[in-house]
Amino acid sequence: MLPDDTIIVRTYAQLSLYLRRFAEGQLGLLLLLGRPGTGKTHHAKQALGLGPACVDPESEPALYIEGHVQAFGLYQKLWQCRDQPVVLDDLDRLYADPNCVRLLKPLCNGQRQKTISWITNATREGGDVPDHFTTTSHVALIANEWRTLNANVRALEDRAIILLFDPPNAEVHQKAREWFKDVEVFTFIENWVGQVPALSLRHYEKGARLRQAGFVDWQESLKRMMRPDVRLLAIAQLRTDPGLHTEEARVRQFCKQTGCSRATYFRLRRRVYT
Repeated sequence: MLPDDTIIVRTYAQLSLYLRRFAEGQLGLLLLLGRPGTGKTHHAKQALGLGPACVDPESEPALYIEGHVQAFGLYQKLWQCRDQPVVLDDLDRLYADPNCVRLLKPLCNGQRQKTISWITNATREGGDVPDHFTTTSHVALIANEWRTLNANVRALEDRAIILLFDPPNAEVHQKAREWFKDVEVFTFIENWVGQVPALSLRHYEKGARLRQAGFVDWQESLKRMMRPDVRLLAIAQLRTDPGLHTEEARVRQFCKQTGCSRATYFRLRRRVYT
């Protein structure tokens, strides 16, 4: 369950505004949640002026860490990029490692100046890396969902500005219009925008790859990606079938195709179209 003070963000313009304010140092600790495929990572990097690869942390204006990282490796990067904004993408993996938790607790404590320490032989063997340092880095945490796993995670709820990025399909489609070049795939998805539970920017990329690879059934494959429940897919297809002129005809065809009941048809139809 999301914390009560979660801010729901529906548009990319709103998301960009919050991320710019974070980049300017005005938000301190930011927790950004949202389903995969909506561009959270891209917009966070864009707001911070990060390149797409972030190969050399010392040459970037901020530290961006995605996926798994060893705890001492995280400590080294925090030292190298001290006082710069820090973005940690994939919070669940980081909090699965007790040593990472030990670093993140002071890093996310809400104070302007934080002391981070690593008191082991690793720092003595790490050359110029000290066993402790102070930093004024402000932190953004990115995750697909919020799970209050333990007291360490719960402590973030009181300190962070929590955003849930949940754009409607029409907003995602409009964002894709800005960069997506495959007109055939774009037009196909446009016809399904109102019938997909949760549109993803990845649907556009996957559809383009399938079509450009020469798969003649790319449209059918893309429909299954966008509507993975075959019953929901059947309802959406029947709704646009020009040969079925009445709701009763669609119900009969649904029962024939799926083996499900009339009651199931109307229950799923309400889920999709209300």
